[in-house]
Amino acid sequence: MDNPNKEPIYLPVKETYDQWATIYDSDGNFLQALDSMMMKELLPRFIDGLPANARIADLGCGTGRNTCHLLRIPEAKVFGLDISSKMIERAKDRCRKMQESLPVGSRAAGWKINQCDITSYGDVLLAGEFLDGVHAMISTLTIEHVPLKNFFDICYMLLRPGGLLLITNMHSAMGATSQAGFVDQATGIKRWTTSYIHTIDEVLDEAKASGFTVLRQPEERAVRENDVEKLGERARKWVGVKVWFGVILQKQR
Repeated sequence: MDNPNKEPIYLPVKETYDQWATIYDSDGNFLQALDSMMMKELLPRFIDGLPANARIADLGCGTGRNTCHLLRIPEAKVFGLDISSKMIERAKDRCRKMQESLPVGSRAAGWKINQCDITSYGDVLLAGEFLDGVHAMISTLTIEHVPLKNFFDICYMLLRPGGLLLITNMHSAMGATSQAGFVDQATGIKRWTTSYIHTIDEVLDEAKASGFTVLRQPEERAVRENDVEKLGERARKWVGVKVWFGVILQKQR
């Protein structure tokens, strides 16, 4: 298809991430880098609240960027779910390498990564063997692509009573003028997909309506001047702007 002005092309979520997978971890996306940096602080607090032998799911696991760190939880059973088969291939490779690098007594009891539509309860059950429920879930930089009610309904159905849910996402201050996507290296054309601008208040209101309470108040993060060297030049235009938030919720008992 001719596109002389190189206008962005909108594609379904699965197709977008299938095409993005080969460069997803190396294309200089500063929000992913910031999320990884913030998860180093947030994830340990989340893990502290988990029981022994916890069953943990990563909804929208992508290339396993955060899934692999769940493998550091001794005796945990870890499940990763994503709609993109190409992203999953990379997640499996990353988790395999992580698991092999960890001492037997300091790693998860097992892990499984499957393809499914995380907005479909039946699809998730079939893909993740969640009939017994899970103790905890993480979902990082994912809800941008999902209606909030749909997302929280799925989480509520899959989590055990008292289960924990850690969410991170693009801040609405960034989402007002940006969205997830990538530049096709062959054509130089931007690829975009379904994107919802969820404010923190909207997320918390929907979480409460779906049966969750806030266990830890949301953290918001703007790009700072001294972040640019760590996050890359693409972060410079966002200095002073809130671009990320994270929150830990709990399903009501």
